[in-house]
Amino acid sequence: MTTKEQIHKLFSSLPPNEQNTLLKELNNYHKKRATNIENNPIENCPYCQSNLFVKNWKRKGVQKFKCKSCCRIFTAKTGTSSRKIQKLEKFEAYKSLMLEGYLPLKKMASKIGISIQTAFDWRHKILGGLKGTDKNFDGITEIDDIWFLYSQKGRKGLKYPRKRGGSKRKGDNDFQAKILITADRKSKIDLSLVRIGRLKKADIKRNVARKFTNDAILVLDKHSSIAAFAKSEGIKHVSFKETEHTAGKQYHVQTVNNMTARLKSLVNHRLRGVSTKYFQSYANWFALNERENPAAELKEKGNFR
Repeated sequence: MTTKEQIHKLFSSLPPNEQNTLLKELNNYHKKRATNIENNPIENCPYCQSNLFVKNWKRKGVQKFKCKSCCRIFTAKTGTSSRKIQKLEKFEAYKSLMLEGYLPLKKMASKIGISIQTAFDWRHKILGGLKGTDKNFDGITEIDDIWFLYSQKGRKGLKYPRKRGGSKRKGDNDFQAKILITADRKSKIDLSLVRIGRLKKADIKRNVARKFTNDAILVLDKHSSIAAFAKSEGIKHVSFKETEHTAGKQYHVQTVNNMTARLKSLVNHRLRGVSTKYFQSYANWFALNERENPAAELKEKGNFR
């Protein structure tokens, strides 16, 4: 049972009056956190990571700092998603909604009380700060590629509207955006948009070559490029025919197949397609929510500070 599920179970077991009290306390804490966001301790410079900095000056009540190493000026918000945000309380509520699930922009805007354009801008401001996992894969690690139609959704003035997302061509072609999905059995997940067109060994090497420990065992379904990559890097791997579904016992790719089904449902149905230029950001969002504790991870990275 995840932490979120445990909280839901414990909250449901409380009497109604205690539930209301707890909700009021959480709401007060949320407002206080949004108001005092400037008081968060700054440990290092967001540009060069140096811890040699001093207070510089104040502007409109906001404390500025100057780094002694790179000589750049910054504030407590620099490098965070809340930089230049005026309505911090609504922005904090918006981030919380993004962690709870994937809602259309119209619903997000309606719930928070902002315009659709602001909802779009805030979503991409947050997504722009998300990165893939920086941890190495250990033990049995499943790897596979999936594809989505190349899309220029939202772009105007196209000669061929189908370029916004669609192609009747079969097989690997330049209308397909290839996603490399890698996951071990310890909740470490990486989704990388590697290229438009047929997946090659160089694409895999460029994205995940140094993310495997010596104990890692790659499991794949007879993909020639992935197999060639594993051999060239000296990584132990187990492969099987796609029609067989497994190489026996724990050697299968059901974990990434299940994630693939959820990702395709999200992109193609709930979000009604995603522009390829934004796809990596949405893939990072999906991978984040697939992990066990996304809120703690975001706070650690500084995006939701």
